[in-house]
Amino acid sequence: MVRRPLATAVAAALLAALLLPALGRAEDEVGVGLPAPGFSAKTLNPEAAGAGWIRLDQYAGDEPDDAGARVVLLSFFASWCGPCQKELPFLVQLDRMYRDQGLRVVSVSIDTAPEGIETCRRQAADAKVVHPVVSDRYNLIARRYLGEETKLPSVFLVGRDGNVLRIERGYAKDAAAFLMGEVQQALGVKPAKAAAASPAVPAAIKR
Repeated sequence: MVRRPLATAVAAALLAALLLPALGRAEDEVGVGLPAPGFSAKTLNPEAAGAGWIRLDQYAGDEPDDAGARVVLLSFFASWCGPCQKELPFLVQLDRMYRDQGLRVVSVSIDTAPEGIETCRRQAADAKVVHPVVSDRYNLIARRYLGEETKLPSVFLVGRDGNVLRIERGYAKDAAAFLMGEVQQALGVKPAKAAAASPAVPAAIKR
């Protein structure tokens, strides 16, 4: 029997402990009322967002760094997803309207190819996105939240305590009316009309 050095064995065990949760299926780990899986990711728009990296616990959890954060809107998208591109300008609108009330929008790109990642970067710039757009190149975040097969766009609302408030995977509703209403309810603010409707038809994906 081959014996590995103790340090090597310990390092392997630690790596397995870190990767195992990230590879779990979403239906086993993500649910309304349950803690949202934590993550840290590099932003594709660091200058506009004002940060090179984003962590979920900056905005939600036991002791968030952002004292003004009340609700986090996580939106998963891809460069090739048409409905996602229609949703993006509305996310910009929501961020502008409700940032002062505590909304924190984070867009998560699941593109894995360099060309797709660069396209996402360009799409964010064209839409004048100032909320963080992060790259999930290896889909570690996506597997936690979305599972192996799902639809885009998918949205998760997370409360300040770190628990999931609402999940919509591949919603087939008008993005403007749907997202506006969900955000207003989560923040406890009075209804306001959206500037424009943004139809979002689910786009199936499989990794």
